[in-house]
Amino acid sequence: MNFTYLFVLIWLAFLISGGVLLFSRGFLLARVSKTETSTCRRLSTNPHDEYVLSPEVVNEIFKDVNASANLCLPQKSRVIILVVDALKYEFGLFRDNVSEPLPYENKLGFLNELLEQNPDHARLMRFKADPPTTTMQRLKGLTTGSLPTFIDIGSNFASPEINEDNVIDQIASSNLPMVFLGDGTWTDLYPRRFKRAYSYPSFDIFDLDSVDNQIKKHLPKELSSDDWQVLVAHFLGVDHCGHKHGPMHEEMARKLSEMNDVIRSVVEAMDNDTTLLVMGDHGMTASGDHGGDTDDETNALLFAYSKQHRFYGNDSGSDTEMLQQIDLVPTLATILGVPIPYSNLGLINFNIVPDIPVPYLNKFQTLLLHSWQNAQQIYRYFFQYAFENKRTFNVEEMDRLETEFILLSHRVQTIYNEAAFKNFVRDLNVNLRDILGTCREIWVRFDPTQMSHGLLFSFLPVFFIFLLVNNSRPADYEKIFKAKETFYAYLINVAAGVFGYRYYKNFSFKTEEHGVIFFTAVTSAAVFSFHVLRHWTNIANNWAAVRRFAHMPTRLLLFAAMAVFFSNSFVIQEAKILSYLLAATILLLSHELLRLSARIDFKTKFKASQFLRSTALRLVLASILAICLIRFAYTLFRCREEQGNCSDFTNSGGAGFSLKKPGSGKTYILAVVVIVVYTTLTRLYLRSCGNLTGNSPNVLLARYGPTVASICAGGHVLLANSSIKNIQRSHIDVLALVIYALLLLQIIVVSWAPLMIFVLPPRNANTVIVNGSESIVPEIFRKMKRMYEGNDEERRNAIPVVYGLATVYSSIVITFGVFLALVMVVLLEPRASIGLIVCIAVAAILLSIHGILRYRTATSFETCVQPTFTAIVGWFLLAHFCFFATSHQTTLSQIEWRAAFVGRTTGIGQSNLISGVLVILNTFCGPIFFFCMYSLLSTETYSLFALFPNLIRSCRSSSAGGKVDPTTTMTDLANEAVGFDMTRGELTLYEYEDVFLGTGFKLATQFFMLQGLKVFCAMMACTIHCRHLMVWKIFAPRFIYEALATFVSLPSLILGYLLLLRIHRAVDTLIKRINKTKVL
Repeated sequence: MNFTYLFVLIWLAFLISGGVLLFSRGFLLARVSKTETSTCRRLSTNPHDEYVLSPEVVNEIFKDVNASANLCLPQKSRVIILVVDALKYEFGLFRDNVSEPLPYENKLGFLNELLEQNPDHARLMRFKADPPTTTMQRLKGLTTGSLPTFIDIGSNFASPEINEDNVIDQIASSNLPMVFLGDGTWTDLYPRRFKRAYSYPSFDIFDLDSVDNQIKKHLPKELSSDDWQVLVAHFLGVDHCGHKHGPMHEEMARKLSEMNDVIRSVVEAMDNDTTLLVMGDHGMTASGDHGGDTDDETNALLFAYSKQHRFYGNDSGSDTEMLQQIDLVPTLATILGVPIPYSNLGLINFNIVPDIPVPYLNKFQTLLLHSWQNAQQIYRYFFQYAFENKRTFNVEEMDRLETEFILLSHRVQTIYNEAAFKNFVRDLNVNLRDILGTCREIWVRFDPTQMSHGLLFSFLPVFFIFLLVNNSRPADYEKIFKAKETFYAYLINVAAGVFGYRYYKNFSFKTEEHGVIFFTAVTSAAVFSFHVLRHWTNIANNWAAVRRFAHMPTRLLLFAAMAVFFSNSFVIQEAKILSYLLAATILLLSHELLRLSARIDFKTKFKASQFLRSTALRLVLASILAICLIRFAYTLFRCREEQGNCSDFTNSGGAGFSLKKPGSGKTYILAVVVIVVYTTLTRLYLRSCGNLTGNSPNVLLARYGPTVASICAGGHVLLANSSIKNIQRSHIDVLALVIYALLLLQIIVVSWAPLMIFVLPPRNANTVIVNGSESIVPEIFRKMKRMYEGNDEERRNAIPVVYGLATVYSSIVITFGVFLALVMVVLLEPRASIGLIVCIAVAAILLSIHGILRYRTATSFETCVQPTFTAIVGWFLLAHFCFFATSHQTTLSQIEWRAAFVGRTTGIGQSNLISGVLVILNTFCGPIFFFCMYSLLSTETYSLFALFPNLIRSCRSSSAGGKVDPTTTMTDLANEAVGFDMTRGELTLYEYEDVFLGTGFKLATQFFMLQGLKVFCAMMACTIHCRHLMVWKIFAPRFIYEALATFVSLPSLILGYLLLLRIHRAVDTLIKRINKTKVL
């Protein structure tokens, strides 16, 4: 079997993906992490320590305050940090005038008690997070004090150890023992830093209590211990409750009340020299999700409490209502008396620092030293970073900031009273916030070299596909892509990649990755150019044969789909735009078919009964049904924050929330019904094709597997969303695991014995003998025809009867699709699973309309097996429309992380890789499913006319004005129309295997071309709008989604072609076995 086409597809996929990856490295360039660390001399009141605070030392400090940057004042207290994951600011507010509070309201009443009883000892503040609001990125910000990079969200599945200076390392290096309890992300980021660590897995969002219960089990013992200086406990129950139920569920009330009890017990147990900090790392949306930059997601809560000591008041110059999360790092370092991390950009907020007198220092002197130490640390980091990245920062802005710093450094020497301090610290904070603002604006440095190379190298494969593949005939591909030449091309590319990896620095490339992609892309472009020049005559002739304005309506639809990326309004409304374009594509196919088939004279020859039985009416009804299904999918679309008229949300949620309407029981029942209907109709279709006859492995699996899988999927939908509390999660997991196992078994069976046929052995052995240059297929059908016409000799010497031969290719693809779809159904939300089945129904209608159209317009086997451009664009649009129909949106906060744990909450397969695969299957179910099934566009025409041969007569009669000799056989009609016997079904594909496999390859490359063009437009839009106000909110997330869609679509197409090759090899083995005595 020739796998040359497969290797060419892999080659093209590598080139397109490499270009996209290179562009993302330039556009989403991460901030350069600095490895330098801050140090200081820790002043102490203990006379036995090395650096003792004394009047002489204080005098020396204030002789030159600028020289005090390397000094740390004594520790003020121990610290307890309670991180309640996803503790939104509104959760901590207390509303007296509410008689029926919402589930999240007034549940943290103990905070209000402390605020009223000891207002000087307690603080409640808005804790403002920087996006992205995923847990790992928030923990990095909470410990390093640096701004997160946009693309860091991709590492949420694999938390690498932090190598940047951070407050945890500073505490550890200062010999202050730490104890940790809870979310295992902490120990992933900071391994071996804690004296004791009670770490637990954090990714099982269905489990609301296990981690929290373990913390509560060990927390009392640790609170009574005195061998630690910092205790961190990270609770996960509130966050998991939000993901599973949302903030309006009664479970949220239970978890918040539980946190209230925990805080109460901690306050009662802690000593007088301890400061308590209760905080959320991020908020949550109305649906309980997070990850983006909306106010719901970035507004967390911070509560601080000290039993004995007051906090500094408003005279400290700090914000009293809101605390930036990056401000926690210098504030925590101030409380503990450790150096502020080197890359910190936050400011000390003295409102949560205990007002503990420092010997020999006035209050304003203490605050001044802390503030100036913070300022010098920020200036040192900022100007060093700017010096190493000169082209990143605006020169005039840098000069202004440096001038202000010089003036402040002179001014700090003249602060001798509290009034002067207040004025100074106000101006200092303004200047430091200007630095922070400057970093926010230009932190993500665009690399124009990588971006331009990425654009070029992703476009070149698309260009050569159009030039070399799209303008060549399938029969010519064997001459263009010869096995030996493809092998040499691979060797040349490997050599080019090694050269780029070894000598990338010589060409001023920053990474080995850039060098490899650059040289392999250039080498591949040279190889493809050689192929184009060598076959230019054929390419030019085929190109000239194409009409200049052919498929113009379809081209306009494709242009509209690509233009979406260039407008933020279009991106927001992309779901509706795709629905219009998809409906228009179906109408184009129907119009073309009706134009060729429906010839009705309404004045003289119209007969209602004839019209009601006509194929034309059925096509009209099928088109209307498809459009109705597309319109129904509107109800399944998920909303974006920018869409103010979204019906999924109401505004009755009180402060801080828009309420998301929960799924109803009717939705769950409808989901189960459509799952059962889909598997039942598929089974009936396969049975009518004869593909469920016999006892071969794949037949047995196709006969019983979908039934079992649909029962499990329906049960999972109902039980996973049930309000019954005593259902064990392991029982629900088993249902999902059964479906996973069936898909895995299907893959194994297809790899081993894919055919779904049954060979009925003859009563008398008979051999079909043909010459070596002839094909066995026509002889088999001639013998079957003579048997059908009554030749007794042939009946006595009957050849084997093979059930399922007419759909030998499509039946396996459809069966594989059923198992793949059911896996996706169990990963999706109930209403999203309805959307997937709706898209599959639209695909079936599109295939039926296109199958008849292809027969009506074809003049040969080659034109019949090659889908029309309109059908290709329609299938492509449907694959991407399915993304929105399955309740997804191109925003970071609406990623369905829940899918990562379906079937895995009992500890089975706790792997980040598996989690990522499941989330990808959930998010990109449309492209994965439809691109794996793309070969149906080529095969369904043959199976359709083999199953319904009367379509041949009806199509012929419509084109002949109703005058067809009733004695003419179907075979003769088909031969007259397209030049071959359509009644053979898909076995005809084997007879013309060179053209068939070449067409499958061409169709895959055409989808490569469309997907490559789509992601290229997304990249170009980001390049044009890189300084647009909405670049990080709309354009960058849209590019990320399109890039990921490309990375999953190209392998899916390769998998679809590999499936086609495997089936073809099995058919080849079958034919040879039937003709086992063939004369050579």
